[in-house]
Formats: sequence, structure tokens, C-alpha cells
Amino acid sequence: MEEKNEEKRNLLIFFAVSLLIMLVHQHFFGRPVQIPPQNTPTIAATTNSIEIPTLSAVQPPAPPPPPPIPQDEEEPVRKITINTKSMGGVISSRGVKVETILLKNYAETLQKPERVSILGDEKNAYYVTSDWYSEDKSVPLPSENSVWKVSGDELSENSPIVLSWDNKKGLLFEKHISIDNNFVINIIDRVKNYGDCLVKLQSQLRIHREFSKDSTGAWTFYEGPIGYLGGRLEEISYDDIDKKNEITHDTKGGWFGITDKYWLVAFIPSQNASCHVSYGRFSDNNKKGYDVKGRGDVLQVAPSSEISITNHLFLGAKEIKTLDMYEETLGVKHFDLALDFGNLYFMTKPLLYALAFAKDAVGNMGLGILLITLIIKLLLLPLANKAYKSMNRMKEIQPKIQALQKKHADDKSRLGQEISELYKKENINPIGGCIPSLLQSPVLFALYKVLYISIEMRQAPFIGWIHDLSMPDPLTIFNLFGLLPLNLPEFLQIGIWPLLMGLSMLLQQKMGPESADPAQASMMLMLPIMFTFMFAQLPSGLVIYWTFSNILSIGQQYYISRLARQSREHEHKN
Repeated sequence: MEEKNEEKRNLLIFFAVSLLIMLVHQHFFGRPVQIPPQNTPTIAATTNSIEIPTLSAVQPPAPPPPPPIPQDEEEPVRKITINTKSMGGVISSRGVKVETILLKNYAETLQKPERVSILGDEKNAYYVTSDWYSEDKSVPLPSENSVWKVSGDELSENSPIVLSWDNKKGLLFEKHISIDNNFVINIIDRVKNYGDCLVKLQSQLRIHREFSKDSTGAWTFYEGPIGYLGGRLEEISYDDIDKKNEITHDTKGGWFGITDKYWLVAFIPSQNASCHVSYGRFSDNNKKGYDVKGRGDVLQVAPSSEISITNHLFLGAKEIKTLDMYEETLGVKHFDLALDFGNLYFMTKPLLYALAFAKDAVGNMGLGILLITLIIKLLLLPLANKAYKSMNRMKEIQPKIQALQKKHADDKSRLGQEISELYKKENINPIGGCIPSLLQSPVLFALYKVLYISIEMRQAPFIGWIHDLSMPDPLTIFNLFGLLPLNLPEFLQIGIWPLLMGLSMLLQQKMGPESADPAQASMMLMLPIMFTFMFAQLPSGLVIYWTFSNILSIGQQYYISRLARQSREHEHKN
């Protein structure tokens, strides 16, 4: 049965090595897609004492215009300003293209107060359009080059706009665009047939994105083309599109777009209509481009009649409460899956809500993490107590096991029998400490996932020197925590919280039973050091959670050990 005990330690080693491989892979190969800084105007950063200027004062012009394109109309190109509580940006009347979107409530970094730009880039185009398609090529339709007439100069919560384009062959196209105070633009497309012939049309939605060929995707969370299509989540990676050139899905309702770690650009078509969604690519010089398109049902426009169709465009932050709100108000299913909850959705989403609630309750995300960690520990207390009791019993009989190992060193079969008898005599289950730990693992992994993907962690301060819980601890022991002006490589930036985590892990390990195998004992001793270096590059919120969890476990383990000693002393006295 000593082999059973060894299996427990081997499981810990396997977990450590697996995590090491994951983090090394993430460090060298899993950097998120790096979209170059936007050449858009900056809107001043906000704190509690700084007010964001409105876009009427700071107008974000569109990115520099592309090379001259022949216009199919003489209408002058207009730039419509987007100005709401949450967003700023620009819509061009050429192709009714959403060119620029700035998120007023999110700064690029704490050091860069410019607002986050999720659309608009002079080097790597990223824009959204909507138009029409017809199999009858004789019907003139508006294209990306078509310049629409505009009524209104600004799109805001209380100021919708209307655009129109006449094909001069009997069809008048209109777009009625409104916007809410969060992240959704509502687009009503109308077509009026003032001609003599019936026309068949399909609405078409398009998201276009380019980036350099050397850009890579993330590993620990999903970024790229995404959609909830045909009743299931589809994550269509850039690599898959590269291999197949185009991937298509037919769906009724749902949503589709492109996601980044914190941001989402997605169309929500009519939930009662069918839609053909395609994910395609193109390559031009040193650029890769991807188009996500949605084409609706065939609609017939009879003479002297009109048709209309409504679509919604989400451009913003993946805030869980906001996604759920749109899921309800727009009747779209599983919009929350834009967040990469992983395979433990039934646990990660409640944990994310709990984390948001804890932050609101205590007023600080770091303190919220501590509160959630404490609550989880209390909920798992019975399982943890069983594990620690089993570990204490194993530690007590360790000298007897070592004696048996010396006595039967040359007879493994006899050694196994003797150890089995010892377990029976002492009434010990050798894997009793392992099973409760395994049962706790899904909760811990779910919380790990939540802390990694949650936008609530982004730029959230804790106390002291931690100003952004989504970033690694900024201090490092190797330059005396900033006292020495040394530029160190990333793997040597070991901050205070990673050091505390490593020490807590070492102390917790010392409180458990030691391995009889010297090689295995040395490996276990190396784990705290390995974890210290690995966790130093992870978000500080994760390190704080892990450290506090270790401290609570140490206190719990000490309490169980003390009760066990008192129980033994009481038995000896009697």
C-alpha cells in the first residue's frame, strides 16, 4: 500500500509538471494577439477625480483614409460621430462602415490613459459593415464604395441617424441606426421598391479584421472567430480558417463575431430568421485578413412595397452582467459564452458572479478575492478536514513504514503485505487524503479560470504596490524591489506575493508526511521553488488567491493536528 501513498505524491508531481508545461508554453508561444496601438485620438483617462471629456469636445477622427477608391456616387463622404456614455467612435457614410470604437470606461494601461480602441487601425484594418446581396447581378446594390446620404451628424442615445442610398433602378435603401448607453448599435435595414419588378434580396453582415502574419493566439483562453450557431458554441480558430480557407455554419438566431480576452465584436441577427454564417480568410503581402459574414434569408420586395430587417451589433467589453442583460432583452441564447468559461461552465459562471458581488460588497477586487477564497474554504471544510486527518495519521505511522521498508528491502511482495496489514491495524485508508483533494480540484480550477478571464480583474487595484490585479507583481527581489536600477529578464522578476506563495507552499509541505524515497523527497522540495518562478509571471490576483488559500490551509491543518495531539494525550492519560 506504500505504492498507493506514492501515487498520491506522483499525482502532485504530475500536476506541477503539467502546470509548468502550460505556463512555459504560454510564456513562449501563447501570447495573446497583439493588435498594434491604435492611431486614434485619446480621450483623457478617468479616475474618481478626473472627468472624461465628451466626444463633442474631443472628436475621434477616423483612421487615415485608404488609397483612393472610385466612388460610385457624387455624394460627399461624411463622418458620423458616435458619442454615448460608454462609447465614442466614427461611422463613415462610405459603405456605412463602423471604423472606430473607443471604450470610454477602459484605459489601455494604467500608464497609458488612452481609451481602449477595439476598432480602427491604420496598419491593420478592423471594421464592421452591413449591406445587401442578390443572385441577380443586374440589380445595382450598395457596396463598400457606396456613399450614403446622411441625416444627422452624431449618433447618441437620444439621437439616432438615418442613411439612404438610391440605386436609380427602382430601389431605395435605408438604414435607421440607434444606440444604447452600453455597447449595442441597433440597425434597421429597409428597402422600398418604387419600380415595376419584384426583387429578391438577402441582408449581409460583415466583420473584417487584419493583422500581421507573425501574430499568435492565446493558449490559456480563447481568442478569435466565435459564434453560438445551431444551438452550440463554435470557436473557429484562425488556424482552422487558414487550413480550410472558409468554414460555414447554418443557424437560426444565435450570434457570431470575433472575441479577444476582454473585448467582443459580434452581430446578433434576428432570432427568428435563418442565417448562413461563414468564416473566411485572405492573404495580401504581409497581412492576413479574416472576414466573418452572416447572410440572411431571401426576402422578396414586390413593386410598391417595402421590407425591413433588424440586426444588433455588440462592440464592447465582456462584462458578465452586461452580456446576461442583452441575452434577456434581445432574446439571444448563451451570449454569456463569449466569455471563455472552459469546461466547468456550471461552476465558473456562478464563481464569476460571486466575485463581482464580493467586489461590490467590500469595495475592492483584491479583498473580494480574499472573501471568496474564505467562503470556498468554509464550504469545502468537511472534505478538507478528512484529507488533513488522513494525512496526519499517515504522518504518525511513517516511522513504522520506514522500519518495514528497511526490514523487507529485498522483498517487495512481503513489504506490500506488511504495509497493508499495518494500514488495517491502524484503521487507515492510504488514499483517504487524496480523494477529498481531488473533489476540491474542480472548484480550484474553476476559480483559477475565473480570475484569469474576468475583466473585473483588469486594472483593479489591491493594497500597497498592487495597482492592477490582472498583471504580475511589479516588484522583484533581484533588484531589491526597485531600489537598484536594474532591467532584469522577465523570468527573474520575482515579486513579494510570489515569494509569500512559495514560502506558504513550503510550510504546508513540511506539515505533511515526508516521502521515504529520497529522490522523491528532493523533487517535492523543488516544487515550491518551481511554483514561485512560474506564479511570478501570472496575474497578481491569482497569486494572492493561491497564497491566501495556502495560509488558510496551513491554519486548518495546524488545527486538525493539534486536535489529534490532544486526543492522543487524552487517551494516554486514560
